[in-house]
Amino acid sequence: MFRNWVTFFRFNPDGRKALLMQHTVKLLTLACLFFLSRPTWSFPLSIEESKNYRDIGKYFEYMILPESESSFDRVLREDTIWKPNPRVTISFPRIKDPLWIKITLIHYGNLPHTFFLHFSSPVVDVFELHSQVKGNWVTQWSGEQVLQRNKPLYSHIPAFPITLSPDETRTIYVKINSANPIFNFVSIYNSRSFIAFSKKQDIFFAAYFGAGFMMFLFSIFLAHTLRYKKFFYYFFYLATVLLINSFSTGFIQYIEIGNSHTWKNYLFPITIYLTSVFGLLFTIEFLETEKNFPKITKLTKGFILFFISLIFSIFFLEQRSFIQLGVTLVIVPIFLVLIISLMVFFKSKRKLETLLFLLAFGSILLGGALNTLTVQGWIRPVHLSSYSLPLGSAIEVFFLSMALVLKVSDYRKATEEKQELDLQLKIAQKLQNGLLPQKRTHANGHALGFRYLPATDIGGDFVQIIVKENEIGLFLCDVSGHGIPAAMIASMTKVSLQIWDDSLDKPVYAAERIRLSLLSSLAGHFLSAFFVYINQKDRMIKIANAGHHPMIYLDREGNLEHITSPGRAMNEYVESGLVEKTLSLPDSGTLILYTDGVLEARNANHGELFGGDRFHSLLQTLATKTPQNICDQVITEIEKFQKSKRSDDDITILAISLEKEI
Repeated sequence: MFRNWVTFFRFNPDGRKALLMQHTVKLLTLACLFFLSRPTWSFPLSIEESKNYRDIGKYFEYMILPESESSFDRVLREDTIWKPNPRVTISFPRIKDPLWIKITLIHYGNLPHTFFLHFSSPVVDVFELHSQVKGNWVTQWSGEQVLQRNKPLYSHIPAFPITLSPDETRTIYVKINSANPIFNFVSIYNSRSFIAFSKKQDIFFAAYFGAGFMMFLFSIFLAHTLRYKKFFYYFFYLATVLLINSFSTGFIQYIEIGNSHTWKNYLFPITIYLTSVFGLLFTIEFLETEKNFPKITKLTKGFILFFISLIFSIFFLEQRSFIQLGVTLVIVPIFLVLIISLMVFFKSKRKLETLLFLLAFGSILLGGALNTLTVQGWIRPVHLSSYSLPLGSAIEVFFLSMALVLKVSDYRKATEEKQELDLQLKIAQKLQNGLLPQKRTHANGHALGFRYLPATDIGGDFVQIIVKENEIGLFLCDVSGHGIPAAMIASMTKVSLQIWDDSLDKPVYAAERIRLSLLSSLAGHFLSAFFVYINQKDRMIKIANAGHHPMIYLDREGNLEHITSPGRAMNEYVESGLVEKTLSLPDSGTLILYTDGVLEARNANHGELFGGDRFHSLLQTLATKTPQNICDQVITEIEKFQKSKRSDDDITILAISLEKEI
């Protein structure tokens, strides 16, 4: 026969070509039939005891059947069509019907060995595994059923022990009937490597969650001690991050409440939303974006409200969609935080804190991206990528902790400076109290009235009353600004007033001497002042006005008269040019001195000033009142007008009755 074929090819070249063509067509046909029949037939996957670990997701075949037809008997029927798994992971996030997967394993070894088939998923699912052992079909379960019973070493992860004899071939069927998005890494381990893997996981859990718990306690301490909102937000953010990683690492499986684990699968996306909310709140507080980026802050608060509203979608979204929405949208707040961090980094002077913050959220973004790519099957699920999310969050917590340490250091310095400032304020308040007139109701028989309302704890207004036999000196000044600098200048002014005490009947001379003594201390400040000298025996008044409001004379009929004289405020650049003015002393009425805080008191709602007209009208209604009643009523009306007991400027009013009480 062989000779006939040779003869045929030697003497029939045309027939030879036809025969080659015929065989080529047959080979192509067989090849097509082979690949078309590939879904219904698979090669066994060889596993060996010497191989510690192997990803086998791409070797599975799958089939999706309606719930009513998803029994194991139906799966074993010959007319079922299996398709090759399209990815290296088992990823079917949108299917609602039960998913069946199968794989055929063959063990090449000299001794029987127990391998472990491991599924890794961030949500809690029940896996139903069917395999034939010695001619009998055996069913194993993971998830809820296993967790409700004794806990083996691998109870926190879905894993199945599979014992194979040498050269034994076994087909394994796994059913996943999940209300969650299905995405699983599938690996097979030999016994030694799986035990080592479990121990490494336990060590990783202990280290990660131990460090996380320490940071959790540290954040509580910061929040309780410093009372800043950013530390409270960090406390809640860290708590939610730890909770998310308890899902990604499988640690959540250790927690059992009741007979169902459905609550865990709802808690998973809720935690994602809460992490987004507290992460954004922590960002805008830590980076202090309210002042520099008000529009970005408003946008961020809008996203915060959006994520809060998403939590309530649990009531009308199915569990699968609810989880998928959370897993998808979590990238939005991370990118927003990175954008805000970059903006603050390029504008803020405190580069290091912002850089650490940027690195922190960059690491969690990288970890989350690697985890997503691994789940989708685009990256091989080695340990680094499988645990990229907890590793990324661990690095994030580390950088955030360093940033918080810097922040705490700044707050400590600020606290020390505040304590020093408080001490200075107490000293200044004592000086301020010394500047105010002692509780005096009369001066040489004339009734007095006085009220003082500082804009801050320390003011710059100053009143002095000098009483001698048949002589009274009234001095009122207003130092520009308020606070400690103004109070210090007012204090030095009081010391300089000793000059006037020695020459009470010469107010202009005393004023000029006082100005010269203060020149080196004014440091850009200026003060307006009004000097009043009253001689009861000679019935005369002398005044000197250094750029202050005129003195008001209010008679008992309610008539007003403004009394003043030429002169400029005391400062270090221009001479005051004061002119002394002498007047006769009326028999009755009230003299009133006041600072500009009275006229410039502002309404909190519409910004209107109290003004001179309103002040004068008020005084006319108080013409018959005592000086103290006049001062009290003016302050009361100002507080009502501005709807606050605090003003933009110090308010001082001094009054003296011209009738001498017997």
